Amino acid sequence: MKKILIIEDDQSLRKQMAQILRFEGFDTVEAADGKAGVSCAMGSNPDLVICDIMMPALDGFGVLQALRNNPRTTLTPFIFLTALVEIHDRRQGMTEGADDYITKPYDPDALVGSVRRRLEKRDRQIEESRMRAEEVSLAVAASLPQEILQTVEHITTVVNLLTVKCAPQDAQVSEMRLAVARESDRLRRAIRRLHLYSQLPQLYANRFEIVKGEKQSAPESVVERVAMEVCRNWNRESDLVVKSESAQLPLAEDYLALLVEELVDNACKFSAPESPIHVHGEARPEFWVLSVSNHGAALSPDQIAQMGAFKQFWTGNKKPPGLGLGLALTQGVARLHGCEFEIQSSAGLTTAAVMIPFQPRS
Repeated sequence: MKKILIIEDDQSLRKQMAQILRFEGFDTVEAADGKAGVSCAMGSNPDLVICDIMMPALDGFGVLQALRNNPRTTLTPFIFLTALVEIHDRRQGMTEGADDYITKPYDPDALVGSVRRRLEKRDRQIEESRMRAEEVSLAVAASLPQEILQTVEHITTVVNLLTVKCAPQDAQVSEMRLAVARESDRLRRAIRRLHLYSQLPQLYANRFEIVKGEKQSAPESVVERVAMEVCRNWNRESDLVVKSESAQLPLAEDYLALLVEELVDNACKFSAPESPIHVHGEARPEFWVLSVSNHGAALSPDQIAQMGAFKQFWTGNKKPPGLGLGLALTQGVARLHGCEFEIQSSAGLTTAAVMIPFQPRS
């Protein structure tokens, strides 16, 4: 439900407007003057502001300037409501960043129409920004992998040559070579993620041919093998609890392995060592469900809704290594194969699940 902040010193008019907007399905917040309105806008984060111009303490122009100067509200749609009809007042309001201008006495239909138009325009702007950001992400993901991979292979070759030459004289060289090999493998995995992520739109466009041509996979051995490999990389083999029922899935083994790898890696990343990681494969009437649970930090509903590529919700010392691609990649692969993907998170337990249909969806 969209939230509308009404800043108006005339109480009866303010209440009337709030009632009209609530009847139209909006949530409303009220403020009786400009200073209270600015404070309320910072605290309630409204989707749109309706503001009178002539008010005591701080007039509407002051409110508009305060909101436009704050990063949290600089793009919030703003509608002036006033009895002033002079052209210079309209011009000043629009110049300073107002989105519309309604005069008193106002027409309720015109008010509601203006609110809906401004909210729709803002939603379009947000969606366009999201699409542009996604295009940039895809372009970066498509252009970098090959160049990085060549550099990684060159470094690995140089280190191997140095090891052959120096290892007999210095045991630390062998240890360094193993460390470089581990980090190189981690980087190769990140490159594979980037490359696959950049290909997802094209793969999705041809999804019916891809799914039709894939061989069925038996999940029980894949799940246990891949989950153990991931936990071994995190030195958490003893934390893993695996139980997988047999089935025949219309999903290539590589894609199934990727789903297991990403979900288990994410569980290791966001939970403490010596806490259990449960990996279950369960056969249901129409789906085979892969679920991975961990006892790490919970995700809020807003974080789950905002999940996307290169999106990380932890910073500072809590920020784990990686690109923030894991769950976005899981979502993309699941969508490619007609699977459903969901995350449930509450205090002490987060579960990510992919529901794989036994029959390919057309």
